[in-house]
Amino acid sequence: MLRAVVLATGLSAAAPLQAETEMRLIAYTGYLPPLSIDETRKGISVELMELVADEAGVELDIRFAPWKRAQLLAENTPGSLLFTAAYTRARAETFQYVAPLIYTESAFITLDRPLDTIEEAIQSGKVIGVHLGSQRSRILKRSGVSNLEEIASAEQMSSMLRAGRIDAWYTMSIRASYVYRQQGHDPRNLRIGAPVTHGIQWLAANRDLDPQIRARLATAVSRVWRDPRYWEIVDRYAP
Repeated sequence: MLRAVVLATGLSAAAPLQAETEMRLIAYTGYLPPLSIDETRKGISVELMELVADEAGVELDIRFAPWKRAQLLAENTPGSLLFTAAYTRARAETFQYVAPLIYTESAFITLDRPLDTIEEAIQSGKVIGVHLGSQRSRILKRSGVSNLEEIASAEQMSSMLRAGRIDAWYTMSIRASYVYRQQGHDPRNLRIGAPVTHGIQWLAANRDLDPQIRARLATAVSRVWRDPRYWEIVDRYAP
């Protein structure tokens, strides 16, 4: 479940920002359902970025690529943006973080008894599916979880969970429900444990992004958080 977090700002949300000039920015993202999906189905963060662009008075050229490639493209395209990006120290050396776009929760997803903590997951001996090379995989490994199966995509993990090839899936709660439903299954059959970690999915930018543009985007994000359309967008992708 996504949690509403109010971002404090002294600016009124009554009217969009008045941009001095219209400009075009390239914004990269990956296949991270339901946050970013593709040009047709968009995704939560894609629709939110469209609102941010309107508020900031900029035009966005949103480009999709495999996530690692999207990061590389943003790193090597001066003045470009990257979303939806979790914070890591290594990434902070490459990008500047503009504003938090979405707050998320990650949990263990099962089809039988829920797992509410990492300790329960370890003690259960269950095989845990987690996204290959992800921050969640690193978190579990650092916490002593050894019974991991690293898998390339959310769709694969959902199918493997249903087929009994893994016992649990560690991911964003909203992602599990969305993917399970997209595969034609009832997400109410999923057992979603208590939130284990909370994350922030950021709007980040190439180091060369103009500071004034960065400030305009940050202010626009804070306005979008107050816009009723924010939660209308989230609700459209919820189960």
